[in-house]
Amino acid sequence: MLQRKLGIYPYRYGNRLTLIESGHLFFDKLVDLIESAKEEIHFQLYIFEPDATGRIIADLLIKAAARGVKIYVVLDAYGSKNFNETGQKEFRKAGIAFYFYSPIKFGNYLHMGMRLHHKIICVDKQYALVGGINVSNNYSQYTDEAPWLDFAVFIEGSVIIDLLQICYSVLRTVRKEEKHFWRKIKVVEKVTESEPIKARVLQNNWLQAKFGISRQYKQKIRAAEKQITLVVSYFIPPISLKRILKKASKRGVQVNLILGAVSDVGLVKHASQYFYADMLKSGIKLFEWNKSVLHGKLALVDSDWMCIGSYNLNHLSDFGSIECNIEVFDDAFCQQSQSAIDEIIAKGCSKIELSQFNPGFMKWRFWYNALCYFAVRLLLGTMFFLQHRHLKKNKYKSMV
Repeated sequence: MLQRKLGIYPYRYGNRLTLIESGHLFFDKLVDLIESAKEEIHFQLYIFEPDATGRIIADLLIKAAARGVKIYVVLDAYGSKNFNETGQKEFRKAGIAFYFYSPIKFGNYLHMGMRLHHKIICVDKQYALVGGINVSNNYSQYTDEAPWLDFAVFIEGSVIIDLLQICYSVLRTVRKEEKHFWRKIKVVEKVTESEPIKARVLQNNWLQAKFGISRQYKQKIRAAEKQITLVVSYFIPPISLKRILKKASKRGVQVNLILGAVSDVGLVKHASQYFYADMLKSGIKLFEWNKSVLHGKLALVDSDWMCIGSYNLNHLSDFGSIECNIEVFDDAFCQQSQSAIDEIIAKGCSKIELSQFNPGFMKWRFWYNALCYFAVRLLLGTMFFLQHRHLKKNKYKSMV
């Protein structure tokens, strides 16, 4: 019970998991799930764009609602700010329960609020997709452009119980009625004992003192014996995490970081490069994915532990966002996933050498990256301060 309060849910056995990349693999599975849904769909995302991809998924959800499927859609108010009134009215007219999470408010004070950053889709209490993939042309490959590289896991099994509890908890935040209907959860067991994958749900939610994802990342990296592979977007790690990665490398663990050669947030990319020389000097291997934007968030340790979801290695995921990851304990699944990442490295990544980022060779780049790093830290700190200030005001008002 204490661990759940910290954002670490119970171990669940008898699950079937499949690692899925962004592009056709993910969206074909999503389309199939919506078209075959019979009872209910939970859709909780950071970004739902009203573009070609969003139109396809929205039409499928409306058709599902027309045949009697109960649909609950919760989108982050900032991430999905482009989801306009027309789309909202279409959903509500179709009978879809639609909500924005934590709208940003201006007035006597700026209300930033916690961001709903997780990406959870649950269908009929039997199937789930969890990862870092949003509904947008950037991820779908429905256009001519290469999709952003990201990952999700398709899940069947008992771990869906905890994913549904998270979905219902978020629903209780955005609506007042049916406060306790999450207690009715009953997952249909369809996975046989021949596929006993052990997994559990992890959460980060600073407001509720939940740091399950960041805690497990650090513990597993500290305990690593052979290999650590991290696929990371928006890489601005806390000093403590950077330190334990360097220590792991120095004690003989092979540490591989897969980062992005291009980014949708240029400032963050240069801020990440501020660490490159220091990491490379510690023996850490750096690779940059160069075929599209890298948006994945995945960790593998010693080929028997994996963590995948929405969590980024930065201050915002620790203190400003609600995150959800799946922690997997299974040799075969983790080894297959490691092979998939190794193939991505071989086919689409460039290895970074120390000479490219050593301050002695190119000082101007080091100082520019340093400036970007401190600018990003200042921005994230300001967002945290505004959020903390808002919480204090609300606490004071509740005492009056």
